[in-house]
Amino acid sequence: MPLPAFITQTRNHKPIPSRFDSTLCEYRPLLGSWLIRMALLLNWHEPSKGEGWPSIFNDDDFLAVVGLDEDEFQSNSRRRPTTSQCRKILLEQLQVLENEELSPDMPLFANIALFDQLLNLGESGQALLLFAALFDLFPTFRDAVSSRCEKTSNPHFLRILNGLTGIPEAEFKTVCSHDGALTAAGLLKINSGTVDLEGKIDMIKGLNGVLLNQHDSVEELSSRFLRKASVPSLTLANFPHLGTDTSALLDYLGNAVEHRTAGVNILFSGKPGVGKTEYAQALGRKLGVDLYEIAYSDSDGDPIRGESRLRAYSFCQRLLTNSSNAVLLFDEVEDVFPNDFGFLKFLFGGGGDEGGKQVGGKAWINRTMEQNQVPSIWISNRTWQIDHAYRRRFDYSINFPVPPKKVRMTIAQHHLDVFDPPIDWLERIAGNEELTPAQLERAAKVASVAATNDNQRARELVEQTLQRSITLLDQRRMPARNRVWTGYNLDWLNIDSDISRLIEGLKKRPHGNFCFYGAAGTGKSELARYISDELGLPVIVRRASDLLDKYVGESEKNIANMFDEARQQNALLVLDEADSFLADRRGAHQSWEVTQVNELLTQMEAFEGIFVCTTNLMDKLDQASLRRFSFKVRFEVLKPDQRWGLFCQELGRLGGNIGDAEEWEPQVRRLERLTPGDFAVANRQFELWGEGPTAGELYELLRRECEVKGGPTSRIGF
Repeated sequence: MPLPAFITQTRNHKPIPSRFDSTLCEYRPLLGSWLIRMALLLNWHEPSKGEGWPSIFNDDDFLAVVGLDEDEFQSNSRRRPTTSQCRKILLEQLQVLENEELSPDMPLFANIALFDQLLNLGESGQALLLFAALFDLFPTFRDAVSSRCEKTSNPHFLRILNGLTGIPEAEFKTVCSHDGALTAAGLLKINSGTVDLEGKIDMIKGLNGVLLNQHDSVEELSSRFLRKASVPSLTLANFPHLGTDTSALLDYLGNAVEHRTAGVNILFSGKPGVGKTEYAQALGRKLGVDLYEIAYSDSDGDPIRGESRLRAYSFCQRLLTNSSNAVLLFDEVEDVFPNDFGFLKFLFGGGGDEGGKQVGGKAWINRTMEQNQVPSIWISNRTWQIDHAYRRRFDYSINFPVPPKKVRMTIAQHHLDVFDPPIDWLERIAGNEELTPAQLERAAKVASVAATNDNQRARELVEQTLQRSITLLDQRRMPARNRVWTGYNLDWLNIDSDISRLIEGLKKRPHGNFCFYGAAGTGKSELARYISDELGLPVIVRRASDLLDKYVGESEKNIANMFDEARQQNALLVLDEADSFLADRRGAHQSWEVTQVNELLTQMEAFEGIFVCTTNLMDKLDQASLRRFSFKVRFEVLKPDQRWGLFCQELGRLGGNIGDAEEWEPQVRRLERLTPGDFAVANRQFELWGEGPTAGELYELLRRECEVKGGPTSRIGF
């Protein structure tokens, strides 16, 4: 393919001495000729007042680019040439430069031709991209221009481009507009204000490294900006808690790809590590589409951030326009959307955007999202900084919760089964309510590398790695071994409701406010967790200490945020020590005590999920608040048969001799204040001693626990 007409070429190969390296020297005929044309166009060759040559003849950068000998002008520094003489020198050198041959196979020209195939640039678009590339790729050329070029308006910029290439200004006006191929694709950004020529045009980060490398095809060039998404390690079956979303997205994305529907945008949000990217990859695999990811770094390995990534997204949309089976994955997008910071924007400059039409502006982003030809999945760790004007452009969104325990269990098995783990060990690992799939995957990676052929050591490393990760991320620590009895058994609850029937009802309609009340240690909080496991819902547990704040109004905000978090995660919400917030308002001494109760009651009424309050002090609750609870479940101390059954279970689990227990049965049955929580205390003590108890030792410890309950009931729930 021959060079465009605006790049002159002949057959003469006369060499020109150069201060450039060999790579840059190849392009100097074009650099030098354009610089001379710019000098003549902008009258840089006219002598100024006083003696000596015009400044361009004393500028090392200018002379190096055009190939003139600086010694000639320095030896005649006191000579005052005329404008005609200066013009003649430049024209003669221009002729020399234009006699130099430029091959269309040189990487810069060949790549611009490939971009023409991709974007249908036309001659004016190719010329504009070439001008931007020369400025960006060759600092000596840029410095020679910037040191003397005055502020440049749009009309002035068009005249310069016309003077360099001979292409009509009207064509450049079209290609420089917001709808021009290069600007719409995000490759170039044209500053519409009056600025230095150097700042008039901005090329997307990373493009400079691409333009000087050889690419044999459009596909090879495209691979510098796009990559096929990784093969997922999980399948959609690992995300059963997103079943309704999965069904909707399989239908929507499948039909959108088939019918080439424009403007399809899906948003996945949620904290890091909850499986957003894995889910997107699994979704793409199930659909059988070609899922592409936008590159995170440029050709030098430097990260691409902010607006540059948004422009890269727009360009990738253009690259995939003709693909009939593509979906685009745009990860970590929280930093690509612009924010209006009002006063700060005014202070530090933010005008000249003509209503956001420029590349990266609001109107440009909105148009890009509305017109994108390739369905896109956007992934963000947070959405609070994304303006509502952009959020409205997403057709469908999922806020990813930390997976519920059953799902965490399947993911733990997926990553950790290779270490032959006991089921109770896996259950304890999965019992951490904040543990994410990414943490499990990384822990498995550490263990598999560090402990080959030693499963016991591998499991120890998994726990150690997870504990370090939990500390780093300020998460709650993993449940300790043997803190409470193994598993959870409804037989050890003494309550006045049919829990099995209640759970079946909640499976059909997961909504309601519940008050679990009764003595400390009777299993109120644990029953709430059991219900969440049975329903396959994540559980959020908050205590008064998590919500109370010393500043007026902050506790109310914390209460509202608690309910918002439960909505976002579709979680069962548990408030322990609810009497701290729902105390009778008739006894309130401060206004904020009343507002806290009001806020909690308001949030309860608006909440459409399952909300459980636990309290040891039912008689202290506000009477109006009690009417808000659909169910009030009373928890009593263990019945005699339950006392004896749980005693035998725990004695055996702790390594004691059950055969010696029979003589203690009458005494155990008479422990009238005994609760499941007392056995948890016993477990902790025997775990510390490291010895299995005798039946007498276990009884004596439980007796002492019951004995200390002679005073007021503790406010600390079990």
